Amino acid sequence: MADWEMSELPRGIVGLLGEPRALGEIAGRLEVTDARVLWYLGKLRDAGRVVEDAGVWRRTPAGAELAETPAPDCNGRTELPGSSAQDYVQAYADAAAGMFGAGFVQDSGEHAGRVPGERVAEFHERLLSLVGEYFAPDKVDRAASPKYGFRWVLTPVDLHPLDV
Repeated sequence: MADWEMSELPRGIVGLLGEPRALGEIAGRLEVTDARVLWYLGKLRDAGRVVEDAGVWRRTPAGAELAETPAPDCNGRTELPGSSAQDYVQAYADAAAGMFGAGFVQDSGEHAGRVPGERVAEFHERLLSLVGEYFAPDKVDRAASPKYGFRWVLTPVDLHPLDV
């Protein structure tokens, strides 16, 4: 099985193709861009898992097999590293139990947007600078309590839509 077939999106695509569907319908149901779905459809077609006829896609028996097979363990490649996930879960449980008292800061968020590459590069540099300003070894107070952790991921999450 190819690495790209291990992710959930190709499985979601062939799962939807129990009934023949057009590209836009697949993308709409999965809430991703048509360009991203089309990229995977090309891979799935090359692997013999889907076929296209007059703009309508359907799965082959091999595609049905992929849709019905449980996703393999990806060895953490698409999940937070174990220590990050454990720290996150434990910190929220500890905060709810009152371990940190009332004077702590805890936050999380998720943001996505279509940002030009040069702006993403600028954001990345500014973020690294900010992290260095607050978390560099010569900037921390080893006696301060509690100890804070900061983990983040900056990655593309979708392709540009085809019709824009």
